Order: sequence, then C-alpha cells, then structure tokens
Amino acid sequence: MNSYKTIDGRGVKVEIAYGPCITIQGVSHVIVHGFSIHDCKREKSGTVRNNEFHAGHRRGSDGDAIVVFASSHIWIDHCYLARCFDGLIDVIHGSTATTICNNYFTQHDKVS
Repeated sequence: MNSYKTIDGRGVKVEIAYGPCITIQGVSHVIVHGFSIHDCKREKSGTVRNNEFHAGHRRGSDGDAIVVFASSHIWIDHCYLARCFDGLIDVIHGSTATTICNNYFTQHDKVS
C-alpha cells in the first residue's frame, strides 16, 4: 500500500484470513478500519509489485494479523483480530505515531 491511504471496511463484511494477512511497510498516514482479520499463517518471503515499474523483495510473514514495519502515522481502528499464528499486531523496526484503538482482540495469548 502507499502512503496517505484509508482502507475502510465500514458498511460491508470484510474478512482477511488463512494467509499472510496485512503488512504496512515503509509508508505513512494510513488508516485501517473495520476489518475482521483472523487465522493468519506464516509465509515465505517473495517479490511484491508496488507499482507498474517496481517490484521489490519483501520478508516473509510471521503469521501476525497486522504488521506495521518502518512506518509512521498509522491508525488501526474498529478491527476484529483473532487466532493468528504469531501475534495479532506487531509495530516494529522504528515505526512511530501508531494508534491502535477500539479493536477486539480474542483467542490469542500474544496480543501485541
């Protein structure tokens, strides 16, 4: 995803599950709102295309619902997070200004 984006699941039932789920990497000013994210799995690293001219290597997924990696001004709001392989939310690698509020964490022993 790019900076200055809102990923909004309000008004519809949006579920992300059974794969590597969401990684927010190297961006700023992103809002994630109203998703059900559950049963996330570990996956190997690979190549990810972020525009028509560039594809870059991305590290593999640990199995978290949401990973915020080297990003800033991130807001995660009104999401349901459950039963992921590693943890539910990781905010790592120098990420700053991350707000995690009004979320429902369940069925896991490592919340963040």
